[in-house]
Parts: sequence; structure tokens; C-alpha cells
Amino acid sequence: MKTIAFSALALALTSLYSMPSYAVEGGTALNWNEHPYLIESDCTGTIFAGKYALLAGHCGASVSNPFPRTVNLSNGENMMPTSRNGEPFDNDSGIWGGGVDVAIWTLPSTAPMDKVAFLADLNTVNPTLNDDVSFIGFGQDDSTPRLGQADNTIINQTSQAFVYGDPIAHSVPGDSGAPLFNDNNKIIGVNYSSTGSINPSSGLYTQNAIDLRVTKDWILQSINRWHSATELKFTGDMTIDVQSLHKNDVSLAARWNNGILTTGDVTVTGGTCMTTKTIEPYGMCTLELSSAGGEGKVMLEDGNDITVNRVEVVEPVEPPTSGGDSGGGSMGWLSVLGLLTIARLRKKNKQ
Repeated sequence: MKTIAFSALALALTSLYSMPSYAVEGGTALNWNEHPYLIESDCTGTIFAGKYALLAGHCGASVSNPFPRTVNLSNGENMMPTSRNGEPFDNDSGIWGGGVDVAIWTLPSTAPMDKVAFLADLNTVNPTLNDDVSFIGFGQDDSTPRLGQADNTIINQTSQAFVYGDPIAHSVPGDSGAPLFNDNNKIIGVNYSSTGSINPSSGLYTQNAIDLRVTKDWILQSINRWHSATELKFTGDMTIDVQSLHKNDVSLAARWNNGILTTGDVTVTGGTCMTTKTIEPYGMCTLELSSAGGEGKVMLEDGNDITVNRVEVVEPVEPPTSGGDSGGGSMGWLSVLGLLTIARLRKKNKQ
């Protein structure tokens, strides 16, 4: 009964967060299941390398916005993060000190994601005025988080932030930490504030995001892992993208050549991760995979796996107990035997 109740609750939560209703004010409603890399926790965060959620620094940095707290996932499950790493401009008191408003929360285990969002190459990307951008967040003006997307345009830049605006679509509470995408669908910033009202001179709602280029080294030092999908289901061949969020140049070819890159029913048959000598920080490469449909793992590094065709373990259902004080009219075998004995004795006496 407990298992059934939990499953029903998980389904209800998934339905709630996946329902097509407006979140970002004036934006486009999204299905959370199509964006499993996003977490909701009264803020919005993006998961990298399976277990590191990047979000606004003021999330979880005060008494009114505490840490730790429950992180909700797209599949209806939740986790309690184990640590919070504020960007170095965060002061020592535990309250955001007005520096670079970003933080990383570490999850206790790998989150299941068949799709991920990638960071732009923060060493080379160059966002400029009038560039089209978009952000995805769990806006909750009515205290019910719903996922939505807003399309904006960069209208100003500072040494640490982007300012972007739109006459209709804008952020609301709950969108703090939302990833800011460029027109190549790569993340360049983290949303942290908005004006909340339209500017009469410009006719725009405006919001701000930390320019992640100013935190590019901190991100790599905090994560230092490969970033990819963590759960895949397929039979045959499949090609996936992988990003290096390591602080130094790395290679997957050595693990492949040493036979330790895969186990079980999945093999790496090629890809640029194999043919490129080393991958630079924020660099991208591909893995060409093959599977006959059984379970296997791609072991990118110790503790960082891609599970392929995971076999779900179904717990056996225990038969209902009989006898004792079970109530409800059930009868143990001793009771049945006793009644049969009494019936035989009565029949014998009548004879």
C-alpha cells in the first residue's frame, strides 16, 4: 500500500509540474518532462554532470531563503542537496554579499536525465547587444510553480551581467536561477532579478542574469567532470553529445583503448570523443553508441556513468497474511482444520 501511495503521489507531482499552464509571465508553457535537467526548489536550477545544480546565489543564502531544502525533479522524485558552493564573491556569513549571484548545489546521487542543456564555450562566446536570448524558469506568482519560457533581447551589459527585456514576457518569483540561453541554445547566464514592472520610456519589462564568463574558472573547479545525459533507452545505434567541464584538457580515448569505458550491453563504436586527442574545457564531442537492448553503462570517469536500458528492479509483492488477528474475515489453516474436525465429530455423533 505504501508503494502504491508513493507512486500515486509521484504521478500527481509529475502531472502538476508538466501541466501546460503559464509560468514565466507572458511566456510559453513547457512540459517539464522535456527538460529533465531543470530542478525546482522555490528557485530554478540546471543540473550539470549528473549532480551539480547551477542556480542563483541568493537561493538558499538567507533565513527566508534557507539551505538545504528539497529539490524537485521532473519524474516526481525529490532529493535533499548535500552542500552549497557559493561563488567566491559570496561572503562568509552565509548571506549573499552582493557579488556574483550564482551558486552550485550538490545532489546526493545522480539525477536521471535523457536530455541535458549545455553551457556555451565560455572561453570564446561573445554575447552582444540586440542578441536574442531566452530563459526557462518555474515562475510562481500564485505559489504554484509552472515551467515556462520567455524570449527576450539583450538591451544592456555590465561587467558582470546581461540586461534583457521584452514588452510582454518577463520573469516572476521562482525564476531566480533560470538558465539564460543564446540563440544557439547554449547557456550563457543565470537569471537573478527583474524589475517586475514595465519601463514607461522603453516599453519593456527587464531582467538581469549573471554573465557566466566571469565565473568560468569557478564553474570548472566546482564540477570538474564530463557533462552528458545520464539515462538512455535505445536499441541499435545512437550518437550523443558530451561536454567537458574539467578544469584541464582531458581525453576519453585512453579509457576506450584500455577497455574500461563501457560495461554490459553497450559499446562505444566511435565519435569525435575518440578521434580528438584532447578536449578543452567547455569543449564538445560525440560518442557513437551501440546496444542490443540490454542494460549497460558508459563509465565516463569514476562515479560518473551513463546508464543504458536500465532494468527496473520490481520488489516482490508479499501474499496477504493468514491466521492470527488479521480481521476482515480471513481464516488461518489451523482454524479451517479445527472447523473440519468439529464437523466430523458432529456427523459421527448423529450416527
